[in-house]
Amino acid sequence: MSSSRKFLEGLNPRQREAARHTEGPLLVLAGAGSGKTRVITRRIAYILSNDLARPSEVLAVTFTNKAASEMRERVSELIGKQAARHVVISTFHSYCLQVLRKHIEVLGFRKNFSIASESDSRTLLRRAVEDLHTTDSFSIAEFQSQISLLKNTCEDPAKGRPIEKENEEKYQSHMPLIFDAYASALRAANSVDFDDLLLLTLRLWRADKGIYDQCHRQFKYVMVDEYQDTNQVQYDLLRMLVDHHKNLCVVGDDDQSIYAWRGADYRNILEFEKHFEKAHVVTLDQNYRSTETILDAANHVIKNNTARRKKKLWSELGKGRLIDWVVTANEEEEAKEALQWLRFIQERTGARYNDFAMLYRSNIQSRPLEVTLRQAGVPYVVVGGQDFFERAEVKDIISYLKIISNPRDEAAFLRVVNMPRRGIGDTTLHKIHDLCRQEDLSLGQAMAEYLKREHEHDEEQLSLGEGMVHAAKASNTDRGIREFLGLLNTFRKRFKEKNGSLRKIVEDLIIAIDYRGELERLCKTPQQVEARWGNVEVVLKAVGDYEAKGEQPSLGGFLDESHLNAEPMFSREERKEKGVTLMTMHSAKGLEFPFVFIMGMEEGILPHERSIKEGNLEEERRLCYVALTRGKRHVSIFEALSRVKHGKERICHTSRFMSEIPEELLTKHIKAARSMVEEKVAPPEPKKKKVRPKKKAL
Repeated sequence: MSSSRKFLEGLNPRQREAARHTEGPLLVLAGAGSGKTRVITRRIAYILSNDLARPSEVLAVTFTNKAASEMRERVSELIGKQAARHVVISTFHSYCLQVLRKHIEVLGFRKNFSIASESDSRTLLRRAVEDLHTTDSFSIAEFQSQISLLKNTCEDPAKGRPIEKENEEKYQSHMPLIFDAYASALRAANSVDFDDLLLLTLRLWRADKGIYDQCHRQFKYVMVDEYQDTNQVQYDLLRMLVDHHKNLCVVGDDDQSIYAWRGADYRNILEFEKHFEKAHVVTLDQNYRSTETILDAANHVIKNNTARRKKKLWSELGKGRLIDWVVTANEEEEAKEALQWLRFIQERTGARYNDFAMLYRSNIQSRPLEVTLRQAGVPYVVVGGQDFFERAEVKDIISYLKIISNPRDEAAFLRVVNMPRRGIGDTTLHKIHDLCRQEDLSLGQAMAEYLKREHEHDEEQLSLGEGMVHAAKASNTDRGIREFLGLLNTFRKRFKEKNGSLRKIVEDLIIAIDYRGELERLCKTPQQVEARWGNVEVVLKAVGDYEAKGEQPSLGGFLDESHLNAEPMFSREERKEKGVTLMTMHSAKGLEFPFVFIMGMEEGILPHERSIKEGNLEEERRLCYVALTRGKRHVSIFEALSRVKHGKERICHTSRFMSEIPEELLTKHIKAARSMVEEKVAPPEPKKKKVRPKKKAL
């Protein structure tokens, strides 16, 4: 036991209590900045040091690859790299992918299935909508969002969900058809989307008791980080995983549940003791990140929510500076004032650019900030912009690799069949697609069959003295098809036989299709060519990095990693030293910065007008709480009195959340004309009460 005690050193009493509780269900309510990762990793080390389980019998689940990587490093430092290698530390999706790679054939898929990217899903959905043969117009993104939500909540598509559209009945009436057509297209392409990784694992366990027993008996201890963000599928998976021992430890904070829009259900953490009887609960409320002033403000805001577990964060880091509340005329002035405050803080503290984060509710708010920072020569990084894998050149290369790995991947096929141009027209592609469906062929097999049938047809026509023009036209198409099939077969063979390193084969593929030449034809300037080619080189580097660390590197393994973890991949510009971070409040969760600027603290922005209409104010308040608690040393709040929306200027009102922060925690700075402040209509909540005594005095 003496060796295990060292893993409890440095923990506060409640952290120690959580780390030592090893039997039965455990809920660790971990407030922002309370050291939850420290507790999870020490608990793993404590369990192993007491021989309660072997390393391979411990599963720790996180929500991001970055968090999993950090947790793995910390566990390695505690118990050594060799033992840590056998502890399963993974995201939900990574773990489920491993299960499906072994057993998905039970569900009718082949083991070399592809993972459909968002753009792949849109391609298949677009085809499903086209097959409706209706004059109605639809938003593919709306269908994509709703299907994802249905899968994450395990709901019946026939039941439908409220859709934020004027013509929502049109969407809901077509949803069952589109849902089934999309599922059928995925299966035909031997593909699954990101949500399917979880849902199909759940179906697999329910369909095959032998596989389920094998999976759930593997682990004696299961730990889950960010439990407040779990959805129905994840809850069901966890329930099945720990059914035989109930040794489930979940760590989370209901006050930071901000992902309901993608299926997360905060009730999972609120009702934990109801779901798991005799659960032990430990509350971590000492914050090691922020000043007392920041925490007091956050506590006063979040206590107005009714659906929450009561807790109050506290800190020993001192009061710190009061929160600065800066009121400006409009969004351009707001951005300029933010720059001035940044300069002011730098002069006073010597802070670097990457000590600052500017947080906003919606991506559209970043535009004036970017313009102002760029004009001032201040380096910045926008987080949550275009995903690396959504860039055209990256999708092209990855799609080639996907169709080589999985010949049935329809979305990948359609992307690269004419990249570069091969003269294979839409009519030909439709015929090939029909052959796939009718004969249950892969796309390559269907192309070969199409060539065979066309050749027979041409010979018949020529014997009748007809078809000369048709044969001449077809020759270009035939040549393009043969070239494409030959390319795929050559590289499929090379990957299978491992003829060269993985990176070298990918590099040869890029040369074979003359992708740089294609970029030179597509781009207008040499600078655009270099920028896009830089992203191709990043893909090559990622292949090399994967190969260097993988025990048995393979094309399929690289594709799996690339879909589950885009974090190591950055463009050349993004690899430069980071500057000021610009990001949404949702993206900021789990992060911390010495200096945080909260932009747009106005009704209709925070809380968002859609959430106000839908009555989701409590989630918006949690989002405000998350934004406040990202700050370590100081938080500045910015408000504009007017903003341009849909080309028209509109008057803005102060967010109701500002009235929930005590005045003694704020220093208000009016950076707009006094007349503008006086003309502004009073905000909707308690501030009206504060104004009345002043009117009586006058």
